[in-house]
Amino acid sequence: MKENERELGEMLRRDVLERLQIRPLPPAERPTIPYTELPEARSDGPITAEWNFYRREVGRLLAEGHEGRWVLIKGEAIVGIWDTEAEGEQVRLQRFFMQPVLLKQICSREPVLRGGGYQYGWRRSSSVRCH
Repeated sequence: MKENERELGEMLRRDVLERLQIRPLPPAERPTIPYTELPEARSDGPITAEWNFYRREVGRLLAEGHEGRWVLIKGEAIVGIWDTEAEGEQVRLQRFFMQPVLLKQICSREPVLRGGGYQYGWRRSSSVRCH
């Protein structure tokens, strides 16, 4: 008898869902901003110079076809550009272990991160990707 009750309950549940045409919501898209609106770093943080250099250079890097690739910046110099984060990370660890550098994916639109009531551009996390 319990098996019949379960089957009946499942049939009723499916019937209600079909009638209501409940569909899952599409995944929420993360808000983004164009690279031209990246905020300037005005703090005295460890990668302020690198972030501001990236902001000035990103347009040129995109024009050269580097979107989606990874750039490693130390001070106001591009150390290199790689196809994967792992390649850039390997060079970062070999050459700049325990030094502040910027390893960043080159993006035409940057994800906006929210936290603590404030909005931050990419510079809060190195794991954020363009897409």
